[in-house]
Amino acid sequence: MTRRYTAVAVVALAVVVGCQGGAPTVFGYKLGADALYDTNIGTVYVPTFTNRAFQTTPFRAIEVDLQRAVVREIGKRTRFKVVSDPERADTELQANVVGIDKTVLNRNLQNLIREADVVLSVDVLWRDLRSGEVLSAPKRGQQPGRTGVPELPGDPVPLFDPTDPAPPPPAVVQAAPPTRLVATGRELPELGESTTTASQRAVNAMAIQIVSMMEKPW
Repeated sequence: MTRRYTAVAVVALAVVVGCQGGAPTVFGYKLGADALYDTNIGTVYVPTFTNRAFQTTPFRAIEVDLQRAVVREIGKRTRFKVVSDPERADTELQANVVGIDKTVLNRNLQNLIREADVVLSVDVLWRDLRSGEVLSAPKRGQQPGRTGVPELPGDPVPLFDPTDPAPPPPAVVQAAPPTRLVATGRELPELGESTTTASQRAVNAMAIQIVSMMEKPW
């Protein structure tokens, strides 16, 4: 009886879950990475991250650690392939470390750090190399149309008048600003944690935020 019920459950699950190949679906909804990330994007170029924050010994070259963590997170959570040639990439992911701070939350009776946080601030810009669209920027509303009374098909074409003022110059489209992300890493010296482990926690948390930001909008 148990085997029969198991077989019936497997058949029912096969009916509910799509088995036509590709990403599995449940009741028409995709599962896995294809449900979260745009399937029209196949490759990502990740250049060397930059760092304009004040650096001390524990935080030197933190942008290199962040780049490695982001590449590792992309390979683990998405179907995107990281490439080293921008000519063969669909998108480009840039990041700039703008702040590294250490906040002391608690001290013991000897005035030593008992609990602290390493705060990492990063500006991220993800753009489509094929269209130039900034994918990390919030979607803007539609541009309003022309104002005034529209011309009817039978209206006469107005003659040119040299006394008319010159038309205004076209509006300059400003580049989309980067997205500011902030991540923290805990430091508890009493548990054997140090500033190095706290910065690594912040790097890992930041990598998760960056890859989560690459999800397609709902």
